[in-house]
Amino acid sequence: MNKVKKAGALIFRDKSFLIVKPKNKPYFINPGGKYEGSESTLDCLKRELKEELGVEILSYNHYNTYNIPEAVHSGLPLSLELYKVEISGDIKPLSEIEETQWLSKEEFNSKKFNLAPSFNIFVPDLIKDELL
Repeated sequence: MNKVKKAGALIFRDKSFLIVKPKNKPYFINPGGKYEGSESTLDCLKRELKEELGVEILSYNHYNTYNIPEAVHSGLPLSLELYKVEISGDIKPLSEIEETQWLSKEEFNSKKFNLAPSFNIFVPDLIKDELL
């Protein structure tokens, strides 16, 4: 069975992190996306964040990798590599992004946004590590 491999950006601001809602999709997800060909993590994140948000990467550090049984948009197993990313530029939804929001611990706990199910797997780690 095929597995989807994605690099996701954790962009933090004031104990919140950036989430994006793709056009014509029901759930908010992390900025980032699938690797293309043999591109590196940095190349994937640079390409996706430029396409989705019009920003540049200043730095990135691996946070954790999560193996999720079923990706919300494809139904295939998902390897979600999350990176803490520092950016430059003004965030603006481009191409396939309909909306951007900042997710705090309180908003996660109150279910303010319709989040992809994978958030239930990794957000508790962000809270435990006091990033939210």
